[in-house]
Amino acid sequence: VTWDQYSLKINGERQFIFSGEFHYYRLPSPGLWDDIFEKFKALGFNTASIYFYWGYHSPKQGVYDFEGVRDLSRLLETAKKYGINVISRAGPYINAEVSEGGYPGWLTTMKSKARVGNPEYETAWKEWLTEVDKYLVPNQIDKGGAIILNQIENEYAYGIDPSYMQAIADKFREDGMTVPSTFNDPWPGDHFARGEGSVDIYGWDGYPVQFDCRNPDIWPVNASTYYREFHANVNPTQPMALYEFQGGAFDPWGGPGYDNCRKLVNEQFAKVFYKNNYAQGATIQNLYMAYGGTSWGESPTSSVYTSYDYGAPISEARLMTPKAYEIKLQATFLRDVKPFLTTTNITAEVDNFAIRVDGLRDVSGATTFYIVQHQVTNTTNADNFHIKLNTADGEFAIPRKLDTHITLNGRDAKILTASYDFGSQHLLYSTSEIFTHIKQDSRDVILVYAYEGEHGEFAITSVSGDIQAYGVDANVSNSFDHNVLQVNYIHPEGSTYISTTPSEDGSEMLLIVSGYSSALRWWAPQSSGGETVLVSGPYLVRSAEIEGSQLVLMGDTDVTTDIEIIVSEVISEVTWNGIHVVVTPTQYGTLTGQLPGPEQDVEIPDLAQATWKYSPASPETANDFNDTNWVPADHQATNNPRQPMNLPVLYADDYGYHTGSLWFRGKFNATSDITGLKVNATMGPGSAWIAWLNGDYLGGMTNHFYEFQLNDTVLRQAEENVILLLLWTTGHQEDFVTNDEYKQPRGFSDVSLLGSQTTEITWKIQGNSGGQDIADTVRGALNEGGLYGERMGWHLPEYPDETWGDATVPDTKAKPGVSWYRTTFELDFPKNYDVPMGIQFSDTKTERYRALLFINGWQLGKYANDLGPQTLFYLPEGLLNHNGKNSIAIGVIA
Repeated sequence: VTWDQYSLKINGERQFIFSGEFHYYRLPSPGLWDDIFEKFKALGFNTASIYFYWGYHSPKQGVYDFEGVRDLSRLLETAKKYGINVISRAGPYINAEVSEGGYPGWLTTMKSKARVGNPEYETAWKEWLTEVDKYLVPNQIDKGGAIILNQIENEYAYGIDPSYMQAIADKFREDGMTVPSTFNDPWPGDHFARGEGSVDIYGWDGYPVQFDCRNPDIWPVNASTYYREFHANVNPTQPMALYEFQGGAFDPWGGPGYDNCRKLVNEQFAKVFYKNNYAQGATIQNLYMAYGGTSWGESPTSSVYTSYDYGAPISEARLMTPKAYEIKLQATFLRDVKPFLTTTNITAEVDNFAIRVDGLRDVSGATTFYIVQHQVTNTTNADNFHIKLNTADGEFAIPRKLDTHITLNGRDAKILTASYDFGSQHLLYSTSEIFTHIKQDSRDVILVYAYEGEHGEFAITSVSGDIQAYGVDANVSNSFDHNVLQVNYIHPEGSTYISTTPSEDGSEMLLIVSGYSSALRWWAPQSSGGETVLVSGPYLVRSAEIEGSQLVLMGDTDVTTDIEIIVSEVISEVTWNGIHVVVTPTQYGTLTGQLPGPEQDVEIPDLAQATWKYSPASPETANDFNDTNWVPADHQATNNPRQPMNLPVLYADDYGYHTGSLWFRGKFNATSDITGLKVNATMGPGSAWIAWLNGDYLGGMTNHFYEFQLNDTVLRQAEENVILLLLWTTGHQEDFVTNDEYKQPRGFSDVSLLGSQTTEITWKIQGNSGGQDIADTVRGALNEGGLYGERMGWHLPEYPDETWGDATVPDTKAKPGVSWYRTTFELDFPKNYDVPMGIQFSDTKTERYRALLFINGWQLGKYANDLGPQTLFYLPEGLLNHNGKNSIAIGVIA
């Protein structure tokens, strides 16, 4: 990997790094990693940016797991298999809306501060890099692997210590990382672009519309106009890199839900903001996220819930979205129109003050690009205009035909190309955007698009003015003057095919004019031999291979689909997923046929009709419960920067419990002066806690602080009394501003008896089975908490529940404390059907309860009925058996 001020060069070839963020730990079904990387390739992504999550691999200091759903060798080999390069981001801190910002739970008890230089923290992060580098180093591109760039730390801009950054860089080099190092500044802030701790290729992040999904129609800022100047001042010898640019938005507990986030960062956002990045000079762009996935188990930080759909181009259920198709249009253009990679900005003019135009010209040729957008980014106005061209072909305004214009209809932006040579053709200009162009035997084919109903004008040099139009009527007209063929049209609903007459040298051109909706379903897969095929119609085209006279296509259909193919005339047979497709040649040189959609019924069981089993699950609340094996909570000091109000320390991390629900059991001898119980919880958003005294329910709270009034009805005078506190947690904080916020305790800073100054409470604590010595090494440290059912294995598919009572779901009977429900169901889906599955909760929002959803033992949902917003939980195939038996276990905390 080499670079200059324009772009990266990979094996000597310039590439626009069109990257998408993917987190393997948010798709814990390695068989589906193929699907994601194959979709990346189909959509035009050539790179995946991947965080490597320390806490996902290390339940205990010195213990690491890289097998099963944590198999990094398989992950990186799968990326390579589909031609996807990788930007590795191993931190050690990653943020990423995961618990502790990616740190392992055991690091929370460290006395020293994280993200700065000190021996204790350095010992810990070096241990992590030593382990993860065993997988990163051999998978670098210069060793035959997929990794092309390696990031140092993450968004490190507060309380910075350059020596710490330098130490990480040195460690990577010592371990054998040789690809260029990178850093993602959280904003253009000139952190680590130079000096100690600096990296090879500096870049920054951008989230211009932020994360207010409650107001999805509001874009609060204009697209940036200062990136180019900042880059020129800070790192002009490196390509401009946006290592995280907004691909969606996260949603908090109680938020509006990801449908709103998808509206906020929709395909119009992609049109305007991504093309603005290109106008500013970016040639490395990573979209965070391209596939968001699922923050399963106890992995999410406390501010977010299970779904991490993110409003990404590929949905949590791995479905295509309109934004995905828009990205395909952009990425294919950037792949195939090579002069775009080496440009400098030039002055450009339009005749409408509402329009902004950025001019770019290839430094080694004449090709010129004009990127047009509204001056006011969030406007929904439709504006017409002309551009004054200043190219090698002359100075003139386009479009040239009288009473025509270029239109920006609301939140839109366009890349218009001029003085461009493709195949045997010379393009003077096009007022329509180019998707791609290919060579079909001796004929050049180019596809252009715009919104339906908009004018378009396309001009090439030619020896003839004759054309023939086919397909959908687009009001095509043409003129010919001084060897310039000018074609005018109105973008249709569908596609129009305009063929030119062969010239004296035999060259011919097919111009495909598409409306925007039609363009979204055009695909341009490249075969392993480097040939590009154009395919129109399918929901997804995964790959294309040419084997002699046969075209082998792989892909997905969601309905019966008309297909159109542009490929060499030597092709006489087409297969789709191994099935022969009858194709018919058209008079304009394409092949047409039809693909079947899903034809077999998919039967989904009705869970309301299932046989459910029920068991109460709060035996801990009984005074005679045997807590012999619980851990005494008797620490009189803590390393935590948030010191407790009273002792002993009741912070779960101090006793080796870092995830999920936590039990605290206190005993005291009552005296007559006790009047109440004061409780102060330390917890994150979405958490809740419940209190019992002597088996009696005192109350359940979602706020941190409460005082219970106690009397002789619940107190047992001169006897042992037992307090039970159950804390339902939602992960740890992150550490974005380098203040050890990730150490914020999960537990109680104060539990004390009111009225008595002398009565002491002795405490014990219980969390997940085994604490850091986890019981389930397959699902890992983040799958379970400390509920009785979790500790007893009630969530596992093989648990024998025959002795449990029968139940019906929905269950409307009030049940205090914790209850567990179990059932099984069978699935039998047709072969080669991709059936995204989920479980939907539906209830009255005034009912105050939390629930954990386990499928075949995997925790795939944390449900907060009274808080929301998530009610639909995705069940990835692989964890869900699509052809056999499945178990559901739900632990409910009322």
